[in-house]
Amino acid sequence: MKIFASLPLEDIWRIVATEFTVSDGFLDDEGVPTFILPPDQETKEPFKRLLEKLRLYNLLAVMRYASLDTAYTSQPNYPLKTEKVIMIKVFPMEEKRRRSVLINLALLAVTTVTIFFAGYYYANEFNSSLLFLFFFFGLPLTSYQSPIINAVYYTLAIYGIIGLHEMAHYTVSKIRGVKATLPYFIPGWPFGTFGALIMQETPVANRDELFDVGVSGPITSLIIAVIATIAGIMIAPVIPWPTVYEMEEISRQMNVQLLSPLPTPLLYELIRGIVPKPAYGVELLHPLLWASWAGMLIVALNLFPIGQLDGGHCARAVLGMRTHYFASIISAVVMALLGYFPMALLALLLSMRGHPGPLDDVSKTTTSRKIGFIVCLILAILCIPPLTFSFF
Repeated sequence: MKIFASLPLEDIWRIVATEFTVSDGFLDDEGVPTFILPPDQETKEPFKRLLEKLRLYNLLAVMRYASLDTAYTSQPNYPLKTEKVIMIKVFPMEEKRRRSVLINLALLAVTTVTIFFAGYYYANEFNSSLLFLFFFFGLPLTSYQSPIINAVYYTLAIYGIIGLHEMAHYTVSKIRGVKATLPYFIPGWPFGTFGALIMQETPVANRDELFDVGVSGPITSLIIAVIATIAGIMIAPVIPWPTVYEMEEISRQMNVQLLSPLPTPLLYELIRGIVPKPAYGVELLHPLLWASWAGMLIVALNLFPIGQLDGGHCARAVLGMRTHYFASIISAVVMALLGYFPMALLALLLSMRGHPGPLDDVSKTTTSRKIGFIVCLILAILCIPPLTFSFF
């Protein structure tokens, strides 16, 4: 009998049979142990227990639905044309090389510098606007602060949005038994960073875990972005509407930009309607509001159900492989129509690779997570600043 990894086929069969009813077992054309299961049996918890048992032998399993002829020929067959069965394949676990944390630390240091300088730039812009409003419109200078202080505020807000986002992924991955790297921060402009990423070194077990890992980051970013928005609105001076109208008239006559051209997300409009302000008008763009705007943008783009974005993970937890693929294409088109063409193109290219799905692609996700996926879509709509038009 051909030996696979550390165990013969018969021994692997016995392990699988401790959790499932097995109809047949064999080595496929590539020598991979393959087992055929009747579809009418519980799968989610037994498969998780099976993974734990196989891990002792440095093995892992993948579970999929297949037509009976596909299971024996290993040829794709969509839609299923013969009897549907459950197919489990067992593979050796890949050995991951140890990664040096020096790269993480170096990127963290560089990104801290670029974020701080971005905050310093926005703080100087804020102070310059305050001086302009003071000299030409008589608005008070009570909000004038050292640009270093406001740059620190900005840096903390951005790191809360970006850093805690990735740490949420990392923490949930650890809780779910998924090995992941520490965050790799990416320096960039105009916000001082292009974000951060962690790399999963082992796959997730089932759809529930895939959803939990995917949703944890954007929800964490959203919480920090909302806090930054509330704080920024409370700190930022309000330009009264008469002054706003006068500034708009000057802008048209002199062809200069006096007010922020940034479109505002719906969520920002909802928050500003709740937070009390000393006057009716438009908030001067404080560095914290720059951070909150960037945070909402990050949340929205990550929640689009595309490829292997966070929203793509959530979508794949709820949708099948083909439906997820079409949803990715439609979402990329919507992203492009909203004005984010480069990101849409990148997301579309990444989605062409498809999504591998969890190890257990048979067990359905819970109803609460399906509802959570709908909530994610709503949050993406609320948080996206549409670049093609403005709410002002």
